[in-house]
Amino acid sequence: MSEPNGAGEPGNERLDRIERALNLMLDDHIQFREEHKLLLSSQVLMQGGLEELRKNMEESRKNMEESRKNMDSLGRQVETMSVKIERMSDRVDALTVDVGKLTADVAALTANVEGMRQNFDQRLKRIEQQ
Repeated sequence: MSEPNGAGEPGNERLDRIERALNLMLDDHIQFREEHKLLLSSQVLMQGGLEELRKNMEESRKNMEESRKNMDSLGRQVETMSVKIERMSDRVDALTVDVGKLTADVAALTANVEGMRQNFDQRLKRIEQQ
């Protein structure tokens, strides 16, 4: 009669195979547990990173909102300054016209003074000649 499961005592080889199978299953289970621990650790780290990212994004959103408000305010201030500069430019233009008129008036006055001086000199000579 042939021996089941190979040569040797019929139950020993079978028990050895079962033991090897159990050892392989045990090793696989230990490796699975280690990998599961790593996975859980990674999930915890990832969750912490996501929470920090969410917090940073919220802070960035608040900063962007503040920046938008500041930019709006700056835009209004620039518009106000632009209006004021345009008014000042108009005033400078008006003053330039006034200065031109004053220059013309001074030139005319200078011409009148020169005429008066010449007239005075002529009268003075007539008086001296008499």
